[in-house]
Amino acid sequence: MARQRDPRRDQAKEIWLKSDGEKLLKDIAKEIGVSDSQIRKWKSIDKWSAELKGNVTNDKGNVTNQGGAPLGNQNAKGNKGNSRASPPKGNKNAVTTGEYENLYNQYLNDDEKDLLRTEVDSFFVLQNEINLLRVRQSRMLKRIAEAEKDLNENEQHLLYELRGRKKIVESKGKQVAVNNPELIVTEKRVKKTPKIDLILRIEDALTRVNNSLTKAIKQLSDVDMNKTRKKLMNAQIDYTKAQTTRALINKDGDEDEGGTVINIIDDIPKVN
Repeated sequence: MARQRDPRRDQAKEIWLKSDGEKLLKDIAKEIGVSDSQIRKWKSIDKWSAELKGNVTNDKGNVTNQGGAPLGNQNAKGNKGNSRASPPKGNKNAVTTGEYENLYNQYLNDDEKDLLRTEVDSFFVLQNEINLLRVRQSRMLKRIAEAEKDLNENEQHLLYELRGRKKIVESKGKQVAVNNPELIVTEKRVKKTPKIDLILRIEDALTRVNNSLTKAIKQLSDVDMNKTRKKLMNAQIDYTKAQTTRALINKDGDEDEGGTVINIIDDIPKVN
């Protein structure tokens, strides 16, 4: 039985479209009671941005434009061009993997802009990174164990040659010999390749993963420590303010008006 579609999915889309794409996804998530990531997922799957911009239909959509000048055109004859000219700013012709791609805000799509506006919790990011590293670590250990089961891997090489053979066929009532070339195995070699190189490569990569995991755990511990330290500092500040107020009240000697304040100060926990 098919799973029933969540009615909040269409509700979220309608809210976003009515705001002309201006309303933040996290605000929509709070309004209808779902997570930010769920809203981003619905937006991507249902293509909200495309619907907001509208689909532009090309009347010549079935006509293939080959590009370039017509055959025999000589408009560029004698023009050497500019070999030293640089591409316009923001050009992406040299982008391959995107690892070192320059990012410009004006070229970001709506989903990428929403991603940049989303608040990042360093504790959550580090926790997620640690979990991914642990999964990667486990998989690499399994690969090492699998490779160690058989340290030698057999690799078979077959050499084929095309050789002509005579075949007797009947033609016009006569027996005639014709050439019938066939592929024949002329050489067979079995090579044993040690897997020790593969194991060493995996172990080397595993060392880097372990180092990254140790570093991430330390960073997570530092983040948690900083949060605790910040809470203690805020409590110390509140306590200091309370002590200062107590001193000012005692200095004025106004016990009647200050009695209530002093009682409140006494209720504040002291931080050692």
